[in-house]
Amino acid sequence: MPRYLILDNVTGAIVADTLDLDGPPREESPLEAVKRYDALTLEDERSYAEEHPSAALNNVLGYIVYLAPDDLPKVKDGTDKDAVDAAVDACDPAAFVEVREL
Repeated sequence: MPRYLILDNVTGAIVADTLDLDGPPREESPLEAVKRYDALTLEDERSYAEEHPSAALNNVLGYIVYLAPDDLPKVKDGTDKDAVDAAVDACDPAAFVEVREL
């Protein structure tokens, strides 16, 4: 099962780790993981588009999704810059998921 870290493109914070996002990691795409995260945290409806990770460089609202190795410790503070940098360095960028409010 892939494990993803979901990083908010605007704030730079890791907002979710699918290690324990509404249950254990699942067989899902980066887009599906983002939709699952948003379903747990938002009331508004959004549209989504999965793109290459490099699309995040254009300051578009969305999430950078990283594929995390099995041995990466759970991210406890997704706002701590050093913790975020260490986690991101240990992962491979999987996708950028652009979001738009409906």
